[in-house]
Amino acid sequence: MEFTGLLLTLSSLAVSPDRSQFFKYESLSLSCEDDRNSSRWRVKAKTVRGVSECGRDWGSVQGSTCLINEAYSWNSGVYWCESTSGETSPAANITVTENNVILESPVFPVTEGESVTLRCSTRSNSSDLRASVFMKDRSPVEAAITGQMTVPAVSKSDEGLYMCVINGVGASTESWLAVRERVTEEKEAARPTHGFTGNVTEAGPAAPAAPLLSVSRLICLLVAGTPYLLSTIKLGLLYRDKAKTRQVEETRHCDEVQMEEIN
Repeated sequence: MEFTGLLLTLSSLAVSPDRSQFFKYESLSLSCEDDRNSSRWRVKAKTVRGVSECGRDWGSVQGSTCLINEAYSWNSGVYWCESTSGETSPAANITVTENNVILESPVFPVTEGESVTLRCSTRSNSSDLRASVFMKDRSPVEAAITGQMTVPAVSKSDEGLYMCVINGVGASTESWLAVRERVTEEKEAARPTHGFTGNVTEAGPAAPAAPLLSVSRLICLLVAGTPYLLSTIKLGLLYRDKAKTRQVEETRHCDEVQMEEIN
């Protein structure tokens, strides 16, 4: 999905509660915020059921706000605001899970230098924070007795897929934490002043790097490939010896022919 850069500031999507993961049957609201005329904006979504507008196949509309009283797994998807003339806002990824644990993380990208708190909540009582293990890109990064992890000043290195685990309860699904660059006065001055020159596309997780071969895997490949390698070398040597023998015989034959001609 593409968004026209000039229109990104006209409207924004607000999600309440402000997080990207929700339990099944939980309620949430999505609002289109526009100081000029918010009534011309509608909440739309792209889910497994396709692209549709709030109030038709799901949710109920109250002004510029979309209410989802009971969320289901199929409500997981991408949500955005769209005007009657086709203008669009930045989109948000919403996940509705049947797990017993969710990760409370920001819906939209956070700016470098800001403080970010991630919380691990249970289905029984989301306010009851328990000892949790937080993971980034499938690797543990912090264990928290209070059930929350705070990054005082985020940077691009903190960007990635996060999840949390509560022992004896379960694990959350993964959510992408996006970090945008802080625009300084110097960077702002260096930007072109002749207006927008391209499209802003919906951001997503970077493609993971190709995994490296482990030592054990490499040894297995070498062991498995050794017989074929030796057979190839042996055939090559036999071919070389035959070629050499044939060359010697041809040379000897030529010498005998020349001797006969001389005699």
